[in-house]
Amino acid sequence: MSGKLSGKITVVTGAARGLGRAIAQLYAAEGAIVYALDVLENELAPLKDLPGDIRPMRLDLTDGPSIGPVFEAIEKEAGPIDVLVNNAGIIFYKPVESVTIEDWDRLIGVNLKGAFICVKAVAPSMKARKSGAIINVSSNAGIVGDIDESTYCASKFGIEGLSRALAKEFEPYNVSVNIVTPGHPMHTPMSETTYSEEMRKIWKDPIELAPAFVHLALQDAKGLNDQRIRAWDLVVELQG
Repeated sequence: MSGKLSGKITVVTGAARGLGRAIAQLYAAEGAIVYALDVLENELAPLKDLPGDIRPMRLDLTDGPSIGPVFEAIEKEAGPIDVLVNNAGIIFYKPVESVTIEDWDRLIGVNLKGAFICVKAVAPSMKARKSGAIINVSSNAGIVGDIDESTYCASKFGIEGLSRALAKEFEPYNVSVNIVTPGHPMHTPMSETTYSEEMRKIWKDPIELAPAFVHLALQDAKGLNDQRIRAWDLVVELQG
């Protein structure tokens, strides 16, 4: 590792598993102080034993009023946040008539409302310092609908629109805002329940996609900004 993120204060949501865990792991290896946030406290705890400075913290994105105080505690302990990765996400498959209001509220709360509140929490400091990077994780479901995914697609279409608006808002403050999709099948707890046998044959470990998130953490509004990026494609490009 080259220490590309040395000294940066970073926050990764959904960090207990899958892509979020891989991002947290690589950020720490590159020298960042990483606040690994997730509701799954038991699965977060082992992150403390990985190389680097990873600081697990419980965060329930469906509990909106609790989010701001978590970010306040981070900034009080470590200083202003340099990088926010809104990675947390959940999914279910139901025909629309079977989706309960509780189903809708929980998924939107994690995938979209929670991301919005996290951005609100970092916005004042990033704008004041004219520095920072916000990375919002989307998927193909953010541009294409699919059967029994009305709620999930709504959340990801929302992330895409939120990100585009934020990129315009933050650009005068030199803060980058980008949308990232994996760009390749990944082996995660979510994909273990959703992928076909054919997709399982080609899935990659999320750590192979994580270098894209390191690169994006280094961007400002004059670099990569207001882009929809496939993480795997960017990794291949960076490898030359």
